[in-house]
Amino acid sequence: LEAPNLLKIPVLPISYHDAKPLLESLDGLVAPSAWSGSLPITYHIGGTATSKVHLKLSFDWKLTPAQNVIATIKGSEFPDQWIVRGNHHDAWVNGASDPISGMAAELEEAKAIGALVKNGWKPKRTLVYCAWDGEEPGLLGSTEWVEDHATELQQKAVVYINSDGNGRGFLDVEGSHALEQMITEISKDVKDPQTGVTVFERAKAKSVLDANSSSAKKEALGKTVYEIGAMGSGSDYSSFIQHLGVPALNIGFGGEDAGGEYHSIYDSYDHYSKFKDPGFVYGVALSKTAGRAVLRMADAEILPFDFNALHKTVNGYIKELINKTDQLRESTLLDQEAAAMNVVKLAADPKYNVKINDVPATVPYLDFSILQNALNQLAASVGLVNAHKEAQMNNALNKASLNAALYKAEQQLLSTAGLPRRAWYKHTLYAPGFYTGYGVKTMPGIREAIEQRDWKEAQEQIAVAATAIKQLANHLAAIVK
Repeated sequence: LEAPNLLKIPVLPISYHDAKPLLESLDGLVAPSAWSGSLPITYHIGGTATSKVHLKLSFDWKLTPAQNVIATIKGSEFPDQWIVRGNHHDAWVNGASDPISGMAAELEEAKAIGALVKNGWKPKRTLVYCAWDGEEPGLLGSTEWVEDHATELQQKAVVYINSDGNGRGFLDVEGSHALEQMITEISKDVKDPQTGVTVFERAKAKSVLDANSSSAKKEALGKTVYEIGAMGSGSDYSSFIQHLGVPALNIGFGGEDAGGEYHSIYDSYDHYSKFKDPGFVYGVALSKTAGRAVLRMADAEILPFDFNALHKTVNGYIKELINKTDQLRESTLLDQEAAAMNVVKLAADPKYNVKINDVPATVPYLDFSILQNALNQLAASVGLVNAHKEAQMNNALNKASLNAALYKAEQQLLSTAGLPRRAWYKHTLYAPGFYTGYGVKTMPGIREAIEQRDWKEAQEQIAVAATAIKQLANHLAAIVK
């Protein structure tokens, strides 16, 4: 009832063992290679009248409570500014990796902070530590909690710091780009447990090896900033950033712990301790990384939001969208020229009937100028705020109002109407793909309209994003008045 865009079609994940006889029974057209999976069968699309399956369905409609666990340490100076830290505790089966590896790291982190408190330390801001339930069926525990406390969170939540499954390998951080500089500093403080270098150096080395061109390799070699990724979905940060506009981070390690145990009975303690993180050293690295982020946000005189990084990131997104539209226009013109020459029919084997796709319409020129103007306005506001932060370092009264304005800045990037066809998602910069799920779509309203060739909606969403960026620019400019 609360989510009108949820489909009413029952869905049940099944194993490949159960799927194989169903797929084998299909006797329609042979599927294209891109549609074929890894089972030792010939894949078909659909079936004839002889392809039938009899299903016996049994449903359990019982309501089962989800149990979130929330622990709070009240702030000594700013009790109404909250640093929220979370990891889910429910699992599909054993859950040693997902989520217990992250949950154990969060508990050790909380234990260490508890020891500081026992020795007399008090955080300036309130710490809220959360263990979420119901994440696997759809981020239920965190989403319901966020929706129940939405007004309070938008007033008080400075940041939400998330973790989930963790393993051996490289630091991986997604989140609000205004926190990129803070993550860079932390990544240069934490040592990689396998090599002894910083986790920044190790991540940089990987980016050099992964570079697929000389220019990309040159850029990677000169990198001095840990570039955080954009947030899609798949863990408990979604409702914080994408629904409420609370700044968020998702922190973990991985890349050298690959295995087929994900969401299965094989995600056991034995498997995890032997293959995913022997010695649990990357659990310690996660505690150190996320714990540093918590402590820095909790005790910062001026909150470490750097909107230069956000401006640079959004500028990159806009250039990418313009380039994407230009390339699509060029490829469409070539497709139209090829269609006029009848190349598909001429090149096809005459023995077979070939369906010729409709020729796409010409791609119009979208007006990105309002978006670029908004970005220029943001650049000017960012410069003013940076100078103002330096000037207010020793002004206690002004610092309080400055900090409140800084952590509420992300909320200016929300659209009241939400994204097309999914109003719950309100962030104009980050969202999971409408069709792709977990994976992020940056500037999603514009990007997905372009991908669907809905040019009217694309132009409308350019205006929506421009309005949000102007709201942020005006919000930041108001700080210095």
